[in-house]
Amino acid sequence: MSIAKLFLLILFLGLISSSASAQEVKHGQIDLSNVDFNNSGYDLSGEWEFYWNRFLSPSDFQNVQHPEWVYVPSSWHRQGNYSVLGYATYHLNIKVLPSQNGLAIYFPIINSASKIWVNGELLKETGTLSDDRNLYSPQLLSTLVPLPEGVNHFDIVIQAANYTYYNSGIAGYPRIAKASAIFEYTNRVNGIENFFAGSLMALFIYQLILYFLFHRGKPYLWLGLICLGVALRAMIVHGGSFLLPNLFPLVEWEYWKKIEFGSVYAISALFPLYVYHLFSDHAPKKPIWIFVGVAAILCTAVLVTPQYVYGRLLDICHAMLLFSFIYAIYSIGKAWKAGSSDARVIFFGVLASFPFIFIEIIKNSTYFPFNLQFMYMVEMGVLVFLLFQVYLLASHYAKSYRNLEMMNQNLEKIIEDRTGQLVTANRVKDRLLSVVGHDIKSPLNSLQGILKLNNMGALGKDEFDNFTKQLESDVSKTSMLVENILYWTASQLKGIQVNREKIAVAALIEENVQLFKTIANVKKVAIHYSIPPELVIHSDRNILNLVIRNLISNAIKFSFEGGEVMVTVNHINTSIVLEVKDHGVGMDSETLQNLMHHKTTVSTAGTTHEKGTGLGLALCRDYLQQIDGVLTVESLKGKGTTFGVELPQ
Repeated sequence: MSIAKLFLLILFLGLISSSASAQEVKHGQIDLSNVDFNNSGYDLSGEWEFYWNRFLSPSDFQNVQHPEWVYVPSSWHRQGNYSVLGYATYHLNIKVLPSQNGLAIYFPIINSASKIWVNGELLKETGTLSDDRNLYSPQLLSTLVPLPEGVNHFDIVIQAANYTYYNSGIAGYPRIAKASAIFEYTNRVNGIENFFAGSLMALFIYQLILYFLFHRGKPYLWLGLICLGVALRAMIVHGGSFLLPNLFPLVEWEYWKKIEFGSVYAISALFPLYVYHLFSDHAPKKPIWIFVGVAAILCTAVLVTPQYVYGRLLDICHAMLLFSFIYAIYSIGKAWKAGSSDARVIFFGVLASFPFIFIEIIKNSTYFPFNLQFMYMVEMGVLVFLLFQVYLLASHYAKSYRNLEMMNQNLEKIIEDRTGQLVTANRVKDRLLSVVGHDIKSPLNSLQGILKLNNMGALGKDEFDNFTKQLESDVSKTSMLVENILYWTASQLKGIQVNREKIAVAALIEENVQLFKTIANVKKVAIHYSIPPELVIHSDRNILNLVIRNLISNAIKFSFEGGEVMVTVNHINTSIVLEVKDHGVGMDSETLQNLMHHKTTVSTAGTTHEKGTGLGLALCRDYLQQIDGVLTVESLKGKGTTFGVELPQ
């Protein structure tokens, strides 16, 4: 598939990610009585009634009011002579068929404290609403409002106040649909956002690895930081998913906003730095000081001023981004003219990504307040540019292999060393992408879903408590998975380092067994251990922790419910022998032979379908060799497995 076709495919996915209604709200009313909500939902965009600096309750609308009109969704300060800081009331009338049941309205975001009435009943409240900024407190949430059944008319009253952020009022597209359809819609949107965020985080790690591998790797560093900034923005407040804030609810929203805007403002310097270090022989240096200086001022403003102040500097950032594109086109064009084939690919990559970034700039600009419903523009723009970057890297790989065939024997070792570096980076990247995309993403999605249901009030306390043990188990498994990946990455890139010290064996085993109590309890597996209290070993604590945790984890993984795991340590002659025994599924001779092969990593599902990366035992083998240890295994199919570790005392 050509780059042009990939570009069009990504654009198409972006356009279909948000649906538009067949009709809009007019003068605070919309008639949906001809709509079958079993088949569709509607965005309630259009002209809503608006009452500035007034808190009106449903009873106030029994008398004639004289509304103004604002377009929803949009900040009220972009549509009239209204201050961004203040309070107001929105009003909307919706007509439906009385047979339509199970309906709800979804508000992705209301800045930044609100109350919502439906047919005179207060149904939702976010933050602390007040016309006194000393009594007011903000809370950014996606809000699901269930609608009463058996009626043909919904009278919606929304009071909103903002004394915190640079955008006010209803900032996301309200949507009316069946509650089940809204859950499906939000899950689909969250899935798209998780795809973008996960892809960009993986590419950030990949670019960071390339930076450390290559002598002149600064372009990879700047490009990786751009990926990180865009990923953070997507995980904080994109489309109302609030992935990171939901995972860390104790962190105040002001800090998330600072991370979001700080990331965006920093990109105005990171992109020209990327271009400059990629084509330093052709790119002028003096503009770099301007870009870095302005970005530093913007980021300083983020640190020392409230959000409604530094948020107004967004148009300055937009201007710097536009100038950075001009700088990039000029610099890359000079390099292309000078004969650089890389410059030609990067040049078209910049041109292909610019429309996406430009649409996002127009969408968020205070000077051109267009209500564009395009989503994921920045993410798609960065990914489109990375396609060209990946093509360039792939081209370099292919060229390296072609040159390798033409090199004489005197240069073979040099070429092999360079190719080995590239293959190592690619292998690390592939493994990281696999783990982030599957093993780590799954428990995070589960955790996010439960947190979201709880935040929306869909779970009772007893229901939430039932989930906590499973959540703790999932987090423990994911933590060990991340630890294995970090050890594996370090061993691949830096080698294995040993730090010997005197260790009390009984305390070491006790510490590691306690880590698996919750996982074992969930599976109803008992862990017993027997260790002489006076036993001491001179070895590397981190390596022993790694080995013990992986062996206990595997024993639990392949034990049946109600099973037993036994950990023993004995002093035999001049050696310390540690054994971890289970009575689980066991292995046949062929599986046992493959498992102990030095270069093989085997990933097998556990008795309750637990997943793994296959790294654990491979890591144990490699690290034990560094401390003169030997890993042994005995197993019978259906009878269980005993792993042994023999170490010098």
